[in-house]
Amino acid sequence: MDIRFRPFGETDLPGYRTWFAADEELSRRISYPDDIWFGHVRRPENACWASVDRTNTLIAVLQVDREEGTGYLDIALRPKRRGRGLGTAVLSAFLAGPGHGYEVIEGRISPDNAAALALVRRCGFTLLPDPDDDGFVRAIYTFSKT
Repeated sequence: MDIRFRPFGETDLPGYRTWFAADEELSRRISYPDDIWFGHVRRPENACWASVDRTNTLIAVLQVDREEGTGYLDIALRPKRRGRGLGTAVLSAFLAGPGHGYEVIEGRISPDNAAALALVRRCGFTLLPDPDDDGFVRAIYTFSKT
């Protein structure tokens, strides 16, 4: 699968917002991309990546908030494309590409989100045994320093 990344832009917002209207699960798991959210992801310490396929169709959005060398990741997949290996393809491509700008990538996943937990396991993340203070499972990916 040909997956490319580019900075998420203002022209991506309308289409991305429709994903939330169409998918209750996404609305429960990810912050709605309102203007405050867009301002947050455009701050210099943060990044937001639009993942597109070969037809330039938006297939995933990856928000990464940076704190020192760690990137805190949220990933949203186009609702109608889930369940077909897209998450694994996108996350693997991110780790092989733009993700290299971080020493560590960390995700915090609700313990009832079986799909997200399986995704990070398939992509080589380590799941920490104890939940964080909010009850989320911490998933850690550390880049080798070779």
